[in-house]
Amino acid sequence: MVKRPVVMLANGHSPFDTRIFVKQARTLSAAGYKVSIIVPHQRDELREGVAIISTPLRRAGFGKLFLNPITIFRKAFNQPNDSIFCIHDSDILFVGLLLKVFGRTVIYDAHEDTPLQISYQHWIPNVLRKPYAALYFLIEKVCGLFFDAIIVAEPVIAKYFPPSKTSLVRNFPFAKDFERIDVKPFRERKNAIVYVGTLSRVRGLFEMLNAARIAEGKCDFEFVLGGNFAPASLEADVIANYKVTYLKWVNYEALVTLLADCKLGLILPNPVKRYKTNYPVKMFEYMAAGVPVLGSREGESAKFVHDAACGILVNPLDIQEIAEAIVNVLANEAKAEQMGLNGRRAVMEYLNWENESKVLLTLYHKLNSL
Repeated sequence: MVKRPVVMLANGHSPFDTRIFVKQARTLSAAGYKVSIIVPHQRDELREGVAIISTPLRRAGFGKLFLNPITIFRKAFNQPNDSIFCIHDSDILFVGLLLKVFGRTVIYDAHEDTPLQISYQHWIPNVLRKPYAALYFLIEKVCGLFFDAIIVAEPVIAKYFPPSKTSLVRNFPFAKDFERIDVKPFRERKNAIVYVGTLSRVRGLFEMLNAARIAEGKCDFEFVLGGNFAPASLEADVIANYKVTYLKWVNYEALVTLLADCKLGLILPNPVKRYKTNYPVKMFEYMAAGVPVLGSREGESAKFVHDAACGILVNPLDIQEIAEAIVNVLANEAKAEQMGLNGRRAVMEYLNWENESKVLLTLYHKLNSL
């Protein structure tokens, strides 16, 4: 059967985003689909068989919220009529609705619980958060009725959409990307602990930093941070007042190598509602690299750590307990190594993209045959 073109649309993501490009676009391309991504970028290019169709780079304000969707729609409308369009950002859902008006096939990939995320955004005035969240709740409900299919990254997001249209495609790592690395014996790794992700207060940045400061009085280690500060003003505070190795943004290939040489991975968001239900991707990447996890006992992600016996769960707000866990892992190499191996086994066997991609391909094959 001839496969219909797939056109992915994004506004707030990099064209080479891990979920959009590395996982979904490459998977579909390898399955024989002609895949394009329409996204703000410096130039058109072809990367690993996926065509990047660029729109002007407008990163914030009126340009991002209003001009970008118009440009994205225009370029999408010029794609073949039989294309399967996949929306990857909630701020361009109206683009998907317009495409449906013109008879196109449209999927929405809901990466996160958008209404809940809005209620925590520091850049939105407090008085506007609830109305703005309610607006997006309504928008997503409408899109769920009219779009041809919905993909959700976490089970909690599915509550906004019709069950008959909704597929769960979790954001687990590629097993194959981590199979290529040799998992070093614990004693041969750098004496380093690591956190990679958004560096913000609500994600536990300062609890981790202050706990590491306490732990440094009992053992010697390097604390490696990777990611972007949110807000950016936090960077100067952290660099000036804490002992860290800051790597800024770490690309996917470098991340795999980095993790494989560390002794402990931290993932300790504050126990607020939006983090109690999400599955932090980095936690599964720590596991895949054979790195023990120091995680929060609050929320759904704790079950993965518990069931795989791959780390230690703590109160994410108790810096003393976090510090003691850091010292415990670094001081007990045999136990830590076994936790790392347990986590790696879980990812290699079932918590991986190779399994999730089967759900993705089943959905696209179904739409392709319509």
